[in-house]
Amino acid sequence: MDITKVLIYVYVLFFVGAGLNHFLNPQFYDAIVPSFIPFPRAVHQFTGILEIIIPLLLLTKYRKEAALVMIVLLVLLYGANLYVWINNLPYGRNYWSNQQHFIRFLLQVLYIYITYVIYLYDK
Repeated sequence: MDITKVLIYVYVLFFVGAGLNHFLNPQFYDAIVPSFIPFPRAVHQFTGILEIIIPLLLLTKYRKEAALVMIVLLVLLYGANLYVWINNLPYGRNYWSNQQHFIRFLLQVLYIYITYVIYLYDK
């Protein structure tokens, strides 16, 4: 098994876990949904479902399509993190420094890059 294939499985496990966390720890996500979005619990649970389904599709013949959709999702979902940063809101019970928020931003860029690598993978 090549390293990219291993990366895909690790990636899928990570995002399935993140998606499940929307249901296991809903209060955390309720707090980071921007206040102007109605029904925050329903919205973040819907995104949790997407974070489960789309990565699983990376294991199918629809890998390229799923990767493109995942890139769009990652860009859109970063908006919640940006909202927390701009409004100096807590993640859970903790307030983050600008450096921590910037590291979180870099992680999002890394997730997008990894998704692009998965998109390019042809085996």
